[in-house]
Amino acid sequence: MKHDDRIDAPTKLIERLRPVQEQVNRLQAEIQAALFGASVALDVPDGWIWDGAGWVAPENEKAQSVD
Repeated sequence: MKHDDRIDAPTKLIERLRPVQEQVNRLQAEIQAALFGASVALDVPDGWIWDGAGWVAPENEKAQSVD
């Protein structure tokens, strides 16, 4: 099906990508579970954001702490 704002991928491509997407979804769920567990164990405040090396305060909290 083709619309003005969408070009559907060929069925064969979708079929080949489906298992990869499922694996990506499983990995993402595992990562989210691990990060949640670590944040609870470390008592990370709500709203802090994982940046790949630790958790950082949201920008609005950083601005308030400078005042």
